[in-house]
Amino acid sequence: MAELPKVIGGAYNFWLYSPASGYDITHPKTPSAPKVYPHMKFKTGSTHLALDPFKTALVVVGMQNYFISPALHRPSTSPGLQVAEKLKNEVIPACRKADIRVLWLNWGLKPLDIVSMPPTIKRGFALDNNFEDGYKIPELGVDIGPVQIDEGFTIDGGKVLMRDTWNEEIYDPLAALVERGDMKAWKNRLSGFWRDTETENMLKMRNIKTLIFAGCNTDQSVAASLMDAAWNNWDCILLSDATATTSPSFAQEAVEYNMEGLGFKMTCEDLVNGTFEDDRGMPPEERAEE
Repeated sequence: MAELPKVIGGAYNFWLYSPASGYDITHPKTPSAPKVYPHMKFKTGSTHLALDPFKTALVVVGMQNYFISPALHRPSTSPGLQVAEKLKNEVIPACRKADIRVLWLNWGLKPLDIVSMPPTIKRGFALDNNFEDGYKIPELGVDIGPVQIDEGFTIDGGKVLMRDTWNEEIYDPLAALVERGDMKAWKNRLSGFWRDTETENMLKMRNIKTLIFAGCNTDQSVAASLMDAAWNNWDCILLSDATATTSPSFAQEAVEYNMEGLGFKMTCEDLVNGTFEDDRGMPPEERAEE
């Protein structure tokens, strides 16, 4: 007789675990309900994982011109540029193929946010020295002034991280990947999941249960958003090589280590190699050939 999976969680939110198959986070109505199909199976850092792609979203954190664009004297070797390439070439195509929704989670401030901003956030931005040629960017809410972009002409950079400005927008090469069905949410703290944010409302309206996190900086906006999401009952998965930080390497390592308790960790390769299964344990394309 097959051993029943262990139920981890409570009546309203639970995972199913067995040593043979790993974690089932597809969220059936009850632990004894039939398995959810179709679902996807993945290898993770230390186990295996089954999830429902239709209840899953990729959360892309902080991939904005302000943090990444060389037009603002960000280094050409910036970790954010490496993440952008991973998103462009591997992560987003894999999510599109699996019908996993994409949420672009960005800083986007309003005038009242500047007035009410805690000193710890203002100091953190003031300490940012990740620029070339001795460049220094103004404080939050202050005009950047003219910016010469790659195309060879000058644009208005806008006020730092204020909504509807060029510097706040999704990094230009990634903006071309945005599709009509994508979600976009603004945040005004490191975390995009605090005080009933629009992020949470968007996800709940779409019955999203599982979040795959990518973006920058791993130990700051990504980790803060991920932890708050975990405390608020979302399943959280960190894409270890589609996140990066300008902090020392131990900062990235600490977040990855903590994922053993906070949720799960995958690589981009793990995501790309995920397999779809229907109720016969077969990929849809194989069943269609019968």
